[in-house]
Amino acid sequence: MGVRFPSVFTNTFIGPLPANATETVIATTPPLTITLDFAQVLLFWACSFSVVGASVTSHSFRIRRGTTAAGTVVFVATFANNATAGGFSTTSGVYADTPGAVAGQQYSLTVAQNAATGAGTINDLALIAMTL
Repeated sequence: MGVRFPSVFTNTFIGPLPANATETVIATTPPLTITLDFAQVLLFWACSFSVVGASVTSHSFRIRRGTTAAGTVVFVATFANNATAGGFSTTSGVYADTPGAVAGQQYSLTVAQNAATGAGTINDLALIAMTL
């Protein structure tokens, strides 16, 4: 008898990034079918980006339920410091969520370019959600 753990994955960038500090969705998972109500969802993410504006002090990443920057925050901001124009950074994280008895749960990875005056460039990203 085998066991299958539901999972969804994306590495598609939803862009573009704004030339300011607005929190912006950069990736959204496909709908996740959670086979057991109130099961924990494990979330893994990574993002590599280039800094454009010299005024950027850091990048704030969040994971939210849903497909917009207005969704419920699951993972409160983590900061990737990179204040050098033309600099490059890779940031990643892991978190767990218990969304309850829901069907088709989606998650989004957002970023805010703190103090930005120019839009950064996303070079690569990944977001996976899986249940046990």
